[in-house]
Amino acid sequence: MDTKPIFTLNARDHVMLEVMREYFKLSPEAMFHEIQGMRRAVEEALALKGIRYEALKTALVPDQQRREVALVFDTTAIKSDWYGYDVFERVIPLFDKKSNHSVLVGDYLSRRGQAQQLFDAFEESVELRRNVEYKHPTQFYIVYINNLTDAMVERLDLGLRSYAGYVGIAEMTYASRFKIYLSTMLVNAFIKHGKIVLQGHEPDRDAEEDVNMSAYPFEKNGYVCRSISDDLMGVLLAYKIERPVFPGFETDTEFALNAVTATPLPLDDFRIEVEEAKLGYLKSQKAGSMERAGLASVDIAQLAALIREKVTDSYIYNLVYDAAYKITKFNVIIEIREPLTKRPTRLLAALEYRALNKVLRLITLY
Repeated sequence: MDTKPIFTLNARDHVMLEVMREYFKLSPEAMFHEIQGMRRAVEEALALKGIRYEALKTALVPDQQRREVALVFDTTAIKSDWYGYDVFERVIPLFDKKSNHSVLVGDYLSRRGQAQQLFDAFEESVELRRNVEYKHPTQFYIVYINNLTDAMVERLDLGLRSYAGYVGIAEMTYASRFKIYLSTMLVNAFIKHGKIVLQGHEPDRDAEEDVNMSAYPFEKNGYVCRSISDDLMGVLLAYKIERPVFPGFETDTEFALNAVTATPLPLDDFRIEVEEAKLGYLKSQKAGSMERAGLASVDIAQLAALIREKVTDSYIYNLVYDAAYKITKFNVIIEIREPLTKRPTRLLAALEYRALNKVLRLITLY
């Protein structure tokens, strides 16, 4: 069977693959076939709902040209106990009917012994739109949205300012302490694909059924609700907020590689290969991106060292086995701060995975 490309795989927040492997003592080759089987199953499940897997790409992977934001709400200022519904009554009408987004939600949870750090992270990132008394982190409810243009962000922010529960907005495009905290707290709520809202439903529900599991008012705002098994949704259709690979979570990268190869190996052991011709091409054809990142005069050793340092600062996605060229490749977002101004720049690095000699060969960087 052909090896299907996979936009993203979530073994960081969803334990099913790890439990399956441990319980059945599956080899990497067996896991490769299992994950590819799930990839075919998700494509078939989506097709039943009139959705193409390929059409969801912009909602599932990070884009260095688009923005991500966290909308912050004070639940103590919302009269309804069902504050999630109250919030989405205001948020849903502000979406562009043609756009694709993953939407994650959750409370800003407390962490034992980290009360001050949680407050500092909040204060650093959240642009307040009204005065608020920060009593405890869990008073705040967060709606996280990816794949946004400047105009979409402005519409959301301006459209919510008259709502008493709306505290403010946090720019989540670049790395921050607040973004890292949210990556450990929020859960995927739904994918908005044009006028379709896609959610997960119970694995034992009939595959042809569609359920609005959140019960948020999508239909009355002109959207159609579709749903598929939460097992498929949680593993292959879940957006992951970017963060460094924490100790104990390395299996996320391992399973992502295992999705397209039967020989997944720890990337820490790999050497970065940058060819002389490739660097020349980047400096001439991708000069704008290289200049913005402060890499205009970088040499091969410096660029390889930078990619080596950054490759575990996020997760890998766009996992592909190219049968024509017999290569396995993936993408990773590399965030660089210009040394003087500290201005962040995000570059997409495409890397070929060579398990035989433990090399990651740079395909492109822009």
